[in-house]
Amino acid sequence: MIKKIIIKVVVFIFIFTILLIGCARDTINTTNSAKVDNSDIQSKMSKYIKNYSAKNKFSGTVLIAKDNEVILDNGYGMADKNNKIANKSKTVFEIASLTKQFTATAILMLQEKKLLSVQDTVDKYIPDYPEGDKIKIYSLLTHTSGIPDYNQPSKKGKYTYTPLEIIELFKNKPLKFVTGTKYEYSGSNYILLGYIIEKVSGMKYEQYVEKNIFKPLKLNNTGFLSNKRTIKNKAIGYYLSKKQDKYKPAFNSESSTQYSAGGIYSTVKDLYTWDNALLGKKLINKKSLNDMITPRLHSYGYGLIITKKGNGDKMIWDNGSILGYSSYIGKNINKNYVIIILSNKYPYNVIPIVSGLSDILEMKK
Repeated sequence: MIKKIIIKVVVFIFIFTILLIGCARDTINTTNSAKVDNSDIQSKMSKYIKNYSAKNKFSGTVLIAKDNEVILDNGYGMADKNNKIANKSKTVFEIASLTKQFTATAILMLQEKKLLSVQDTVDKYIPDYPEGDKIKIYSLLTHTSGIPDYNQPSKKGKYTYTPLEIIELFKNKPLKFVTGTKYEYSGSNYILLGYIIEKVSGMKYEQYVEKNIFKPLKLNNTGFLSNKRTIKNKAIGYYLSKKQDKYKPAFNSESSTQYSAGGIYSTVKDLYTWDNALLGKKLINKKSLNDMITPRLHSYGYGLIITKKGNGDKMIWDNGSILGYSSYIGKNINKNYVIIILSNKYPYNVIPIVSGLSDILEMKK
């Protein structure tokens, strides 16, 4: 009887051991498979960008992350042609209209503190603004105000502008349509939002964003062009000269007029940190984020574009361009990947690169 029990125990232990080894093998195989897949995707993307760069003269930095893991973070082309300085992961670029998502976030942070409401009208903060009693902060956030885009002045005139002086550039122009009836992208909307942030917080726009966003997130290579200081590792912007049919160094545009609509510089790594914090609700709460990424007219939320791909995947993204620079940041919510591209060429359409990289990430190539 005792022998039978011992035999049963030995058999049980033997079977259990075999099963345990099998499970361990399965686990090891799965882990190795995942690593091979990531390596394969990384190799394909790197090859794609290099080929694209060679054919289309792409110059800039690209960061790609999938499932919260950075799988590509490289520079391509030259940050400074004359001095033969290559673009690298740490290279700094002007991000142009990507600035708007920082501005929109700052507005929502103030709303959470009950210092303003997106339903407030502009006349509450600028009493003499034409039609100010009909234009809401919400209309500015969503580009549905009808306020025309302002023209950036040349260097020949005044070189440094205050927020109110920028507002004077478009303040008295007639609305292009009745507020709330249409969508039309206009930097003027976000200039007004920057000024409202100053009025409500009692701080300069740049100071508020630095204190409440840049410093908490440790975005050490992100800042404002209007500070007039030398920016370390900044790429020179190049624009296409139609007369000479080649790219030439872009002259420095009047940085103070870009303000809260386009005045931030950054790196791909800092923007990745920013994107994770924003969509991870580390800066604003769930309700605020939902409001921000809910598409209104023309798929625009607050400082971000929200669209669906052909396969139904939800994309949260935006792009920007200014003389010498192009930028893009986008996240596929369903497939959990992020693509960030900063380029020091203008005009340059980075969307084809995004499309090609998305195909690889979704295993279409």
